[in-house]
Amino acid sequence: MQRATARITSATRKDARGRRTVTRASALDDASETHDVVVIGSGIGGLSCAALLAKYGYEVKVFESHYLAGGCCHMFDHRAPDGALYKFEVGPSIWEGLDRPTGNPLRMVLDALGETVPVKTYDGISMWTPEGHWRFQTGDDDAPGGFCDLLREKATDPELAIKEWKALKGRLEPLYDALDACPLTALRQDAGLLVSTVIAIPFYLTHPNVMLDIPYILDSFHKLSRQYVTEPFLKQWIDMLAFFSGFPAEGTMGATMIYSIPGFHRPGASLCAPEGGTQAVVDKLQYCLEKYGGELQLKSHVEEIIVEDGEAKGVRLRNGKVIKANVAVVSNATIWDTVPMLPQTDELIAQGLDRAVEWKDEMSEIPALGSIMHLFLGIDATGLPDLDPSHLCVLDWDRPLGDPQNVITIFIPTVLDPEVAPEGKHIIHVYTAGSEPYDIWEGKDRGSQEYKDFKRERAEILWNAIERIIPDIRSRVEVEVYASPQTHQRFLRRHRGTYGPALPAGGSLFGFLPLPEVPQPGVLSPIPKLLRCGDSVFPGVGVPAVAASGAIAASTLAPLPKHLGLMWDVSQTQNTFWRECGGKEKWLASAPAPFRPAAGGGAEFMTPDQYYKPKPEAEKSFAEIGKRGVVAQSRERGVADRESR
Repeated sequence: MQRATARITSATRKDARGRRTVTRASALDDASETHDVVVIGSGIGGLSCAALLAKYGYEVKVFESHYLAGGCCHMFDHRAPDGALYKFEVGPSIWEGLDRPTGNPLRMVLDALGETVPVKTYDGISMWTPEGHWRFQTGDDDAPGGFCDLLREKATDPELAIKEWKALKGRLEPLYDALDACPLTALRQDAGLLVSTVIAIPFYLTHPNVMLDIPYILDSFHKLSRQYVTEPFLKQWIDMLAFFSGFPAEGTMGATMIYSIPGFHRPGASLCAPEGGTQAVVDKLQYCLEKYGGELQLKSHVEEIIVEDGEAKGVRLRNGKVIKANVAVVSNATIWDTVPMLPQTDELIAQGLDRAVEWKDEMSEIPALGSIMHLFLGIDATGLPDLDPSHLCVLDWDRPLGDPQNVITIFIPTVLDPEVAPEGKHIIHVYTAGSEPYDIWEGKDRGSQEYKDFKRERAEILWNAIERIIPDIRSRVEVEVYASPQTHQRFLRRHRGTYGPALPAGGSLFGFLPLPEVPQPGVLSPIPKLLRCGDSVFPGVGVPAVAASGAIAASTLAPLPKHLGLMWDVSQTQNTFWRECGGKEKWLASAPAPFRPAAGGGAEFMTPDQYYKPKPEAEKSFAEIGKRGVVAQSRERGVADRESR
């Protein structure tokens, strides 16, 4: 990416000691706006950071390159030939812990901001594997249809699997409580950490043995799980659950699994989906930002981070406008997209920022996970049985889960929230997360027929996966939209369209201490007043993690008393919730039961005579997300495919 050259003048002179120094006119002399904090990017991390900073009392402005806010959580609209409107989600499909106060950092951010996001809940995921179709049910393991019943059905040695599972869960419970006692939102990256984490002391004083297990929180989870789990099916399930981080159990940070396993397998646990789609979360965070006086400006690409006098002072937009930041600049862009915005080596050295030069090189070399291949479908749902909203398809357990096109995710939000599609229709998002190689797409002309044909070719495995769930899917399709890693890179401004950094947990601190190292960099940088948040920052990939990174960045900038005050607000909000509903047990007993499909979770048991027959005059919309955005062309069914130009 080419970076605009700062419009400054410089001259060399010698100081009283004979040292050569560089003097220059400030780029900020041309600043058109001044704010306390400038945030680059409106992903969940950036919006969480900006909204919290606004509540802390800072004047904050977020600049977003895209015409939609939300980063990987935004939604886009598409109209079918008959004018019906579909709203497609581009990002995460599996959410948890938003329906009540939990340790989910996003829920805690919302609690801190005094807001909630209404959600629909459901109790499981359909799995499509070489063993066939089976269903993972959240909640009490010993309930009918619960995880123990699944182990009895699928495990090679069911009694061994159940014994190993309960032993592992027993080991994780106190670690889960330890994370709950000191949530990620209590962290900050300065000396104030010693005070902000004091809230955890009572727990550790009453559970001293947990201290011995603390290293497992940061280490690769397999180092703990392998002490308990040997049964093959159970090992596969743990790897599958870990894979949302981009790695199997070996490589996934323990904290992720310590939160997920007890969280998914406790009585009353459920998965959820925001009402109105992922955009509802984005809209709520934007509302909070503006409620506390902050601003969001779309279609404003940040080209350069201005560094003067040895610290970040503002940004320059692609249109040439300079924005001054008195307190800090926070980049929600990936690390690979942040580094090119920084000054060149000689300029950093001239400002005494030699460490920043080394840091730029180190950050540029961080490996990236693969990208994503997307297929968005709008279908006629006539005659379909109840479906599960979430599905995971594993093609081959003998291949690494991260192999290209080995794991496919399918989400059908309209099962829970029909409002995001026309009446009687379903929206389906089918994608390969983090496993689509960018190399095979590099250099392809997005406007060419070769590129469009290649998208269809790479999407065929996605079609095969959804056909296992809905056998007559091709005849039902009314809207068909393809997106590639190039699409991911172009519209989300993500280096090579990456899913996130390929930084496995594990290793030794400083290379020799018998303690695990934190795989992701922290929110601070070697350039004073430049902070970062997002999925290339601790604690890593996923919505809860990026919300936590935004909270940590905001709290690091805020004075310690304000951070402690916000933590108090969160605890009071959560206590009020439980008090008003009569406590956790009463809430569990009175909360609406999560959605569960009446039969199976898919339509694989339908017979051909029950398949959908489209009307002869029905039209289908093909769309490509490419050089000019979403471009569609309609055709009558039965007519040969024609691509848009």
